[in-house]
Amino acid sequence: MKKRGILSLALAAALLCGCSGADGKIYGKREVLDYVDSVCTEPYELVGTELVAEEPDDMRYDFVTRNRDLAFTAHSYLQQVVIDATATSWYTKALSCDYVNQVHALYRADIDAALARGRTWLPGPEWMYAVTFADLDNITDTLLAADAVYSAELAYNPPEFLAEHPAATVHLVWHRSEAEALEHRTWVNLTDVSLTGQQDRQTLYDRLAGVYAQAVVDRKVEDDTVPAAWLAGRHRSRLDTLELNGTPLTYDRGDNPYSPYGLTTDRYLGAWYSDEAGSYLLAMDIGYMNGSSSFPLIAREYVLALGGSYDRQTDEDGNSESWWTLGDDTWRMRSSYRDGAVTDFTVEKNGQPLDLTWYTVDQESSVGATFCVGLPVEDFCRLFGLTYAVDEAAGCLRFTG
Repeated sequence: MKKRGILSLALAAALLCGCSGADGKIYGKREVLDYVDSVCTEPYELVGTELVAEEPDDMRYDFVTRNRDLAFTAHSYLQQVVIDATATSWYTKALSCDYVNQVHALYRADIDAALARGRTWLPGPEWMYAVTFADLDNITDTLLAADAVYSAELAYNPPEFLAEHPAATVHLVWHRSEAEALEHRTWVNLTDVSLTGQQDRQTLYDRLAGVYAQAVVDRKVEDDTVPAAWLAGRHRSRLDTLELNGTPLTYDRGDNPYSPYGLTTDRYLGAWYSDEAGSYLLAMDIGYMNGSSSFPLIAREYVLALGGSYDRQTDEDGNSESWWTLGDDTWRMRSSYRDGAVTDFTVEKNGQPLDLTWYTVDQESSVGATFCVGLPVEDFCRLFGLTYAVDEAAGCLRFTG
């Protein structure tokens, strides 16, 4: 009886979300044409229909564009519902259209031929590789030649269409040598370039050169031929090692007196460089916690490592307070977390507000969670009375306090 009850609930949920059996109805002609209009921007004619499958139904619609006789199809069909990787007996109405694929097919052979002329094109994985910085010139020219093929589509579709639907995306990697590239065993991923028919050489070259130079600064690529101008002003993207008074921090405290769930503090170890902030940033928890999930307690890591005392609380409205004492100084952090976002974050030291700059995960993705903020290292240090030194060569941020 219990199993039947669970099944009935699942069936009720399926019916509420518009599901049906294999004999259900599919979208009609008007819905299909509306959908095709959203995909195809050029004039077209409907030239035929055919019911290609029954129970579940699949109606095919055949189209031809007026200006170049490009044939494409759309389907109105029932799509099987899959729950937890298990196919069910329920179906939902669906639409598909292969217009974009048919457009891309017009250029595929010529794009492939243009890419194949590249000196460092690898047909197996279908990507390009660089061994030295100088390779970027040929790579840029090869990508531009392939991109130019797709530019002919601008006669039929607007630039926005080509940007949204690139004809191909080419992956770029670094190898230590041509021999290593041909072995295809190890490589360093650099970036992807979308062929939109609108690439500009200088813009593309500058982008590739910037990515390559950053990979050198990050110690991912070994190349001493990169011009100094491309390395100037760059910082290592991440510092994965943090030290406090000469001891590596591990963020591995597992005891959680505030919840039955474990802590996830170790996920937020490290610092990253932010061009917007002009500084290295570190993730900081906001003291938030509930009884149904795991959260980090980053501040507590530093307080306890420095021999201080720490405590926190969160009310039913998502308002949190954390307070800690180090020597004669006391800090109090207050935050609000609502609808999956930090809406307020303040810290006082000895009753005086600190003027802090903080970033949400929407502003700095490396923050890593909606219930954390990112702080410039200068402001981070003010929370614990620390000083810091950056060692980019070692990938280390060293705190002293």
